[in-house]
Amino acid sequence: MSDAQLNILNYALLALIYLFFARVLWAVWSEVRGPRPGVHKPQPVKARAGVPDATKKASRPPVPVPAAKNQQRGHRGTPSRVVVLEPKVRKGSAYPIGTELTVGRGANCSIGVPDDTFASQLHARVALRNGSIWLEDLGSTNGTHLNGAKVTMPVQLAVGDRVQIGSTIFEAV
Repeated sequence: MSDAQLNILNYALLALIYLFFARVLWAVWSEVRGPRPGVHKPQPVKARAGVPDATKKASRPPVPVPAAKNQQRGHRGTPSRVVVLEPKVRKGSAYPIGTELTVGRGANCSIGVPDDTFASQLHARVALRNGSIWLEDLGSTNGTHLNGAKVTMPVQLAVGDRVQIGSTIFEAV
């Protein structure tokens, strides 16, 4: 081969290497920045209380909540439970909030999501304080998102709010 042909091949290889690294950096940046507000618009879903998916075993089974109890909320707009909207294998699973719920991959969490690699061991807390329900991120790597916005300090939850922890999405009801 001539020197001109080798130079062309060198530049082509160099261009491919730069494209590869650019793609890798783009993928990492997309994962690190989290969901952008307004990009992911979940469709309204009618939740089925206490109906877990039989195809996948959760770390802790959801506690069924009787239908009559769902209507009795202490305060108007204060959620009494959280319902899983995504992933589809857990869709409809309901968890009563009580005084405190912890969410994460750890075995000691109230809501375990061991198969969600984007969730931390102890990711977030949903707790009852002064008659209101509060959401708090517990220093997770990928963050906790409330209605598409990253949670940086404890925020009050209301009925209809959507909480994203890793790739799991909950709705407060």
